[in-house]
Amino acid sequence: MMSPARIAVRALAAGALGLLLAGSAVSVGARGPVLDASPPPAGRPCALRAKPGVAMSEGFPDQSQHGPDGEFAPSTGRVRALTLLIDFPDAEAPYSAAERYGEFFPAVRQWYARASYGKLDYRSTPVLRWIRMPRPFSSYGIDRGYGWDAHTSMMRDLLKVADQDIDFSGYDLVNVLVTPNAGPPSDEAVLSVTWTGASAATTDDGAHLDKVSLIYGHDQSGSRVLSHENGHDFGLPDLYAADDFARTDLLAGQWDTMSLDWGLQGDMLAWHKWRLGWLTDRQIACVADRRQATYRLTPIEVPGGRKAVIIPDGISRAYVLEVREPAGNDADACRQGVLAYRVRTDVDSGSGPVTVTDAHPLTSACDFSSGAFNSLNDAPFGVGESWSDRAAGLSFTVLSHSAAGAWDIHVTRR
Repeated sequence: MMSPARIAVRALAAGALGLLLAGSAVSVGARGPVLDASPPPAGRPCALRAKPGVAMSEGFPDQSQHGPDGEFAPSTGRVRALTLLIDFPDAEAPYSAAERYGEFFPAVRQWYARASYGKLDYRSTPVLRWIRMPRPFSSYGIDRGYGWDAHTSMMRDLLKVADQDIDFSGYDLVNVLVTPNAGPPSDEAVLSVTWTGASAATTDDGAHLDKVSLIYGHDQSGSRVLSHENGHDFGLPDLYAADDFARTDLLAGQWDTMSLDWGLQGDMLAWHKWRLGWLTDRQIACVADRRQATYRLTPIEVPGGRKAVIIPDGISRAYVLEVREPAGNDADACRQGVLAYRVRTDVDSGSGPVTVTDAHPLTSACDFSSGAFNSLNDAPFGVGESWSDRAAGLSFTVLSHSAAGAWDIHVTRR
């Protein structure tokens, strides 16, 4: 079982850096005063805006936050990753750099190609040799939830031994694959982490190490641990419960790689795909007013068609309906049907910004997939099943599932 571990911090500018527990993503970008979220654009009423001051808010960020000078990497088009491999005087690599690199590539590139419907062209440029760090691993103080000082120390030492030989310019993010024998095994403490938003070190030619994913140990999720960490580079939060890991099974379960990247479901939620630009507005049915209507959805694992029904509830909450099936990145999915969940833009990464509604709360499924996180594996609603939230004035019924794979859902908003 995975350690309840991807703990990290987010530093907010307020005269001095204050630390806030956030999850496996660490964003140290400077922020202005904490304000309420502004309403979504008039033409996109379901595209809830990111809430300032919230760690990796689930809302749509300002576009200036993505790109070379932004807090996050671009998530469409060609994205260039520089991938380095490091070991230490007290933790020498036990096998070749090419073997370590092969644990993640081409799998991560292929995973993103499927998840994005080809809209993200992930290009990794590896330096296929072990870069020996100048100090022992034990000297950096790397443990679960390690802080900015340890990270900057490691990145500055990395440049001392790599900057002269490696051109860091022109890359959207940097992956650092650490020799797996540095630190404890991943089933004891998960150290993998992503840092965004501020430069931990600057090369001689002015390139900034400000979007860096570091992978430690041999995580049971295999290559998907890097897909998860790179998701933070693109601005996505942790969906598992950072402070109470056992509660993850009551949040998003195994339905997004930003939740349990070692679970059955390897794809991302439709909300994330829309935020990242992989789904268009035309593929989203936005129910922003009172109505009754029937919508036809196609599974998110395959390209084309309408992918989600979204019902906003104020400026910081929305309900999302989408269809999941065993295909693509979800080839091992345990159930097919309509997945319903609530998104909150005012909840920090690692504190439950997404909560899946369990259509079958008294049962679990595919219990072999995890020792203790299986209750949401059978969460999707099947044909004839219904759900309602009286307080929100929302209800839906799954009407049919065609042989071609389309699902019809009748939605009522009062």
